[in-house]
Amino acid sequence: MLNRKFKPLIIVVSMVLLAAGFGCKKGTFDINSNNPNTPSSVDPKFILSAALKSTATIFWGGDQEFANYYMGYWAVSGDYIPNSQTLTYNTTTGYFQDNWNSGYQILKNYQDVQTFGASYTNGANYVGIAMIMKAFMFQRLVDLYNNVPYFTALNATNLYPAYDNASAIYPSLVNQLDSAVAILKAAPTAADNPGAYDMMFGGTMSKWQTFAKTLKLKILLRLTQTTGGPAYIQSKLSGMTTADFIGAGADANVNPGYTNASGQQNPLWADIGWGVTGTATTNHDYYRACTYGVNFYLNTNDPRASYFYAVNSANAVQGRAFGSTNSNAEHNATISAVGGNAVGGTVGQTTGVLKSPTMGVPLMTSTESLFLQAEAIQRGYLAGTLATVYQSAVSESFRILGVPSYAAAAATYTAQANNSCNITTTPNPLQTIILQKWAALNTYDAVESWSDWRRLKIPSDLPVSVYPGTTATNVPYRLLYPATEYSYNATNVNTQGTINNLTSKIFWQP
Repeated sequence: MLNRKFKPLIIVVSMVLLAAGFGCKKGTFDINSNNPNTPSSVDPKFILSAALKSTATIFWGGDQEFANYYMGYWAVSGDYIPNSQTLTYNTTTGYFQDNWNSGYQILKNYQDVQTFGASYTNGANYVGIAMIMKAFMFQRLVDLYNNVPYFTALNATNLYPAYDNASAIYPSLVNQLDSAVAILKAAPTAADNPGAYDMMFGGTMSKWQTFAKTLKLKILLRLTQTTGGPAYIQSKLSGMTTADFIGAGADANVNPGYTNASGQQNPLWADIGWGVTGTATTNHDYYRACTYGVNFYLNTNDPRASYFYAVNSANAVQGRAFGSTNSNAEHNATISAVGGNAVGGTVGQTTGVLKSPTMGVPLMTSTESLFLQAEAIQRGYLAGTLATVYQSAVSESFRILGVPSYAAAAATYTAQANNSCNITTTPNPLQTIILQKWAALNTYDAVESWSDWRRLKIPSDLPVSVYPGTTATNVPYRLLYPATEYSYNATNVNTQGTINNLTSKIFWQP
C-alpha cells in the first residue's frame, strides 16, 4: 500500500551527482519517514529527475525478469540449485512485489511534479510530462495486476485506497494522455523547461507529445479483444496518422548519466552483465538462453541470435528448456548467456542488448512503436502501407542491436519464404506482426510481449516449464497482489477475492 505520509524528495547537489545516484532504490526508500530536515516543497525538476531515474530502474533493473521466463526468452543455469517456486510458477505474494511497491512510490513522485507544476504560472511542461508518466506507470500496474488503486491512490489524505476496475482505468489513461498533449501544445513560450533534468528527451516538448501519442496507441491496442474495443479504438485514433507516433531512430531512452562505477551503471548491465571491474554478476551466470527463443532465431536464419544471446565456448548460440534438470550436459560453458556481448565487461561495445554500462534505458523503442503502428494498420485503425511500416519495425530491431548494414540485413531476413518473417506472403499478417514483435522485444520489454501473448496467444506454441511437478498448462496470466497490501490495506485488497496467477485474467484478455 502507498502510505500517504509522503513529503516531496529533494536533493541539493550538482546535476552530476543527481544523475549518478538519486532515485528510489529497492528496499531502501521509506515513504513513512517524517524527516524534519526534508523540505515540504521543491523545484519539480529535481523530483522529475528522481522519478525518471527510478522508472528506468524498475523497467530494466530486474523487475521484469519473470516475464523473460514466461515468454521463452530466458532459462536458468544448470550450474545452480533450481528455484522450484519460479520453475513451477507456484509464486507467492512476495514474488516480484517491487513492481507494486516501487511503482506506487514513483507514481507519488510524478503526482508531486504535477501538483507543483500546476501551482505556478509557468509550470505547464511539468504538468504535461507528469501526466504522461503517470499513465505509463499505471498501465504497467494494470497489465501486471488487473484492478489496482487508481482514482484515489495518490490522494495524500486517503491512507487505504480502494481498488478500481481496470476497465475504468484504461479509458481514464487515454483521456489523461489527450489532456497532457493539449497542455503541452498550449504551454506558453515562457513556460519553464526542465532541460537536462528531463533525462529522456532533454526538454524537447514535441518529443513528449509524440511519446504520449504512442503510449495512447499502445493502451488502445490492448482493447482489441474486448467488447466494444474496436469501435472505441477507432474513435480515439480518429484524425491520427503514423506521423503522430515514434518513428525510426527515435527511441525513448532514459539516461541520467550512467557510468562504469558502483551504483551508477545502467540497471540491466548491473543486473545481468558485469561489475565495474569486468567480473560477471551472479545473475549473468544464472540467466541462460531458453531453447524456445534460440530455436526461433536459428530456424528463421535470424542474425539477431548472437545479439540477444552470447555465443558459447564452441562459438555457437545454444539454449536449454525452462525448467530443464539436465545439468550434466547443460553447463554454462555450453548454454549461452543472455544479452549478447560475449566480450564480457568491456566498456563501449556497440552490438547486442548489453552494449555498455553507460547505455540508456529504452522505455519504448522505435521498433515497438512501429510494430504497434503495423498492427493498427493491419486492423484498419490507421492509414498506411503495412509492408513499409512492418519492414521499418524489423529494420529498427536490427539497428538497435547493432547488426552491420542493418537495413539490408533486415530486408534479406524478411524476404525469406517463411510466414514467420515475410509479411507479403503470409496468410496471417497479424500473426507475423506480433511474432516479429515478440522476436524484437527479447529482454528489451518482456512484459509487452507477455501482454501480447495474453491478448492474442501469439506465439501460439509458447512452452511451459518442463520442471518435474509442474502442473500448469499455460504460463501465468498475472502477478499476485503483493504481501504489503495484505498487511497494510487488507480490507481493500481482500475485496478482489482469491487470485490465481494461472487462471485470473487481466480485463482485456479474451
